[in-house]
Amino acid sequence: MEYFVETFLELENAINIALPNSIIHLKDGNYYGKLKITRSDITLIGDGNDCIISNKDYYNKIHNDNKEYLTVRTYTVLVMGNNVTFKNITISNLSVPSSIYGQAVALEVMGDNFNCYNCKLLGAQDTLLCGPLPYDLTVRYKDLLPKDELLTNISNQYYESCYIEGDVDYIFGCGKAIFNKCILHSIGNGYFAAPSHPKEYDFGFIFNECILEASPNVNNVILARPWRDYGHVIYINNKVRGNFLNKSLFNNWVKERESTCRFYVDNTIDISSMVDFGHILNKDEVNQILAKISRK
Repeated sequence: MEYFVETFLELENAINIALPNSIIHLKDGNYYGKLKITRSDITLIGDGNDCIISNKDYYNKIHNDNKEYLTVRTYTVLVMGNNVTFKNITISNLSVPSSIYGQAVALEVMGDNFNCYNCKLLGAQDTLLCGPLPYDLTVRYKDLLPKDELLTNISNQYYESCYIEGDVDYIFGCGKAIFNKCILHSIGNGYFAAPSHPKEYDFGFIFNECILEASPNVNNVILARPWRDYGHVIYINNKVRGNFLNKSLFNNWVKERESTCRFYVDNTIDISSMVDFGHILNKDEVNQILAKISRK
């Protein structure tokens, strides 16, 4: 089935009735609202160059249950279904700057086999939450979140030719996510990624052939810091535009995580002053990673 929508209400209704393998076409425009997708096996396509889903929830905003939203409820779009694909869509949390609003998620993905092509993800702190949540948070928030949002499943995610903007920890979570040929744009000093992957994961976040860039006057950006023990991140074949990276490249968040975090980078980024708990990949190791993540 194919659906054609041009308002937020039409978009919600189409998602709620969509049959497996349906395609939902969004006309250009601003779809303002908070969207939770529980359907599986659907595709959302922006049919122009200006299709924006936006909202403005943030960490200490008061929810209608008289509690703060906290990070996990601030999303503009939440994807719970499996086999969901986005194409040509901008998803924005308007709670910018982070110095005023704090954590504010644009896109949160909990479902498996999520694919995102040629999309823009806009925010400041915590723009993209690659779920699931760390286990301790599923316990802490058991009386705050709906049961379906307390998943501890493995979520495989793929982002290609996307533009992702933020400042502090703006790609974070436990998801196994590949970022291929994306642009990561820092609008303030902070951290590209805050991984929190379980120890048994063979990889976490992989950034391949991405462009790393920053706004003017940004001069202190770090590649990653571990949100929880064993956070896993790999940077290979990337291009840095400008002189904004902190020479240490990585941060330990707390000292105990130096021995558990799994941070890897190749020599396409200046590694001359990298912290000693970062790992340098050789050519053979890079090729092994590329073979693992290749899409045939």
